[in-house]
Amino acid sequence: MNETIRIIENLKTVRNFSERNIPKDHLSVILKSCVNAATASARQTYSIIVVDDKEVMKQIGYVGSVMLVFCVDFNRVMDTAEFLGFQYKNGTPIVDFITGSTDTILAAQTAAIIAKSLGIDSFFSNCVHRGNINRIYNVLNLPERHCFPLITLILGYPDEKKSKMTKKGRLSGSEIIHFNKYERLNDKGLENLVLEYDSQDKHFLSLIDDWREKGYNHYLECFYEKWCGCSRLDEKHEYQIKSNSQYKQVREMLIKTGFLSN
Repeated sequence: MNETIRIIENLKTVRNFSERNIPKDHLSVILKSCVNAATASARQTYSIIVVDDKEVMKQIGYVGSVMLVFCVDFNRVMDTAEFLGFQYKNGTPIVDFITGSTDTILAAQTAAIIAKSLGIDSFFSNCVHRGNINRIYNVLNLPERHCFPLITLILGYPDEKKSKMTKKGRLSGSEIIHFNKYERLNDKGLENLVLEYDSQDKHFLSLIDDWREKGYNHYLECFYEKWCGCSRLDEKHEYQIKSNSQYKQVREMLIKTGFLSN
């Protein structure tokens, strides 16, 4: 196993960080390296807001040594076009958003890998979409148009007393990987998948550690009902979306920023 593979396989989520600060030269390396991620037409349709103020982090959602807020952002591309005497073609805003999101996530994941190579742990969160999303625009002075905070990456060193250092599991078989053509799982495949999530030695993300004590036969039953807010198929509604107002707010913000048609 080479060093790169070892680093990626040892990535883990840390929610409780110590007070130890990230050296400035390490942060500089992370920022300079992550922008080397693949990007459509070399446009880099994203902006990265570096937050090191603990109080600002609290307003956004989580606190670490440093928070990187990755935003889909077309303002720089559009401003440059205007500077050169062009009107940027924005006829398919949702395609722009998908392309920009891809650029943004690639840079964010690369930042997490680079951080880990320097001994710095991380935590990805969509906390920018919770609560009043307008607070993010106000706190970070984000442009009201053509800019959308997509995800945050919190960096730091784990608090050994509070953090669980268990490596998390991931599906890696036919449930995820398809060769030549897509194949949906049959009942046997779905049964195996459910049991894989139940397995303690797989170390899947246990949002509800005491699911057995809550009377569930499988972890995913508890996950779907308690975390996702899903109803049983034999109940009145086939499903319900948890925190429906949250998704409504995100949709409204995508319309406001110009990435989605009303």
